[in-house]
Amino acid sequence: MSELEITPAPASSPIICGIQHQGLGQSRGFRPEGTKDWLLIFTLAGQAYVRTARGEQTLKRGDILLIAPDTAQEYGHLDDNSGWINIWVHFRPRAHWMAWLNWPQLSRGVMVLPAAGEAMAIEQELRRMVDIAEGGLRLRLDAAMNSLERALIAADGLNPIHATSMLDTRIKRALEIVGERLREPLNIQKLGRSVGLSRSRFSVLFTAQLNLSPQSYIELTRLSRAAQMLDSSSWPVAQIAEEVGFPNAYYFSTRFRRQFGVPPSLYRARMEGRPDVAQ
Repeated sequence: MSELEITPAPASSPIICGIQHQGLGQSRGFRPEGTKDWLLIFTLAGQAYVRTARGEQTLKRGDILLIAPDTAQEYGHLDDNSGWINIWVHFRPRAHWMAWLNWPQLSRGVMVLPAAGEAMAIEQELRRMVDIAEGGLRLRLDAAMNSLERALIAADGLNPIHATSMLDTRIKRALEIVGERLREPLNIQKLGRSVGLSRSRFSVLFTAQLNLSPQSYIELTRLSRAAQMLDSSSWPVAQIAEEVGFPNAYYFSTRFRRQFGVPPSLYRARMEGRPDVAQ
């Protein structure tokens, strides 16, 4: 049994992807500690499996496997004499994607969604994503992320338990408020009050619907916006930090590094294709 040749995304990259051709025999991806990014695998042909503490499920043509960060991974090719072909992508989601990343769970953090009638549309976007992402920085990575976003939107429409259209209207409004007021101080109590809910009720409802706490969502949104600004503007790091709601530049750099694996200045340098700068 051999290991899958799927390389985890570099910490500073929002997306890395490819098409995997597994020949006859059995191969597997086994990462007990998981990865720091999300992993999505779309089966194009053949059969595979994903194994969790609760059991094993077969993956066939059109099935999509999604694994959350820091989740144990064990999946691979079933020896069915047909090989296994898949599209894989390691990615760091944009904040507003979180509503689309709560699928039926085999176990905590391991999800499978049959693509059914949307298989062709999802496959087309994922293939476009791979074509665009190869060897690209800046605009290419943005375009690849856009293709992945369209694939997730198509998949969201098939989600039996958590389609975006089923989000509580108060939670939808809270997401809009976060996007509109990033520069302002935001907390759970203020957000809950703004949509007519108590702090505790808002926190419970938000977490249940997005599989992420309100405070974590706020920070992810701020850091995602900061990453976009680092990539697309020449603003100083301190100015970007303030613009996305971090009045303390040092704290911003600490949180940014925790999310992306590198400090803001190095992230910008890598997105521009420059040699690594001093940290």
